[in-house]
Amino acid sequence: MKKAKTLPKVKKDLQIVFNAWIRLRDHGKPCISCGQVKDNMQAGHFYPTGGYDGLRFDPDNCHLECQRCNLFDDSHLIGYAENLPERIGIERYNALKLNAKIYKSIGQKFSRVELMEAIEFYKKAIKDFS
Repeated sequence: MKKAKTLPKVKKDLQIVFNAWIRLRDHGKPCISCGQVKDNMQAGHFYPTGGYDGLRFDPDNCHLECQRCNLFDDSHLIGYAENLPERIGIERYNALKLNAKIYKSIGQKFSRVELMEAIEFYKKAIKDFS
């Protein structure tokens, strides 16, 4: 009998598929933080996954960033905050801010079912780009 994957492993699998979808969705767009188009663009989060895990897989919270902004520029969120409302619209931007506030007050844990369903959703979404 095959052993079920641990919840952290399923979450990691979803992160890989989600990031691949972000790269396809935003392909050709500039870095949301600095506005440059570079090689090795990454899926960068506005609300960081370390403090806002419940927003980890929120498409409005994740956009392409160049490697420099995503990993090495401590001030990248200034440009991200300036450009995000233009990218997703003010209503979705305000909803994202509200979701972050709610997450900080009540938290959120992902269930295995939620993660597995999201993996299938993003796998299908990736196929739809083809």
